[in-house]
Amino acid sequence: MKIDPHKIVLSPIITEEAQIQTAKSRSAKYTFRVTPKATKSQIRDAVEEIFKKNEIRVVAVNTMNYEGKVRNRMATRRPGRRPNWKKAIVTLRPGDAIELI
Repeated sequence: MKIDPHKIVLSPIITEEAQIQTAKSRSAKYTFRVTPKATKSQIRDAVEEIFKKNEIRVVAVNTMNYEGKVRNRMATRRPGRRPNWKKAIVTLRPGDAIELI
């Protein structure tokens, strides 16, 4: 059963650090927030499927798992947790680009 690519790649992460990383590298690098259970091959296929009209090819995928922070709830003052999440840095072929903004 094939999973919808938009359920694997949740959103792009557009921060100053991510933009600097894209500008410094020879090949374009883009940062995405992805589903925590997604594998590197699923992320690669999902990014290529979402941006297939640009005819991009993914060279490498690096992933990082982040644990959700403990936060106090406002109403009850009891500690709660933010959800765990996963970040993926996708490297494209030299010359390929994705228009995010």
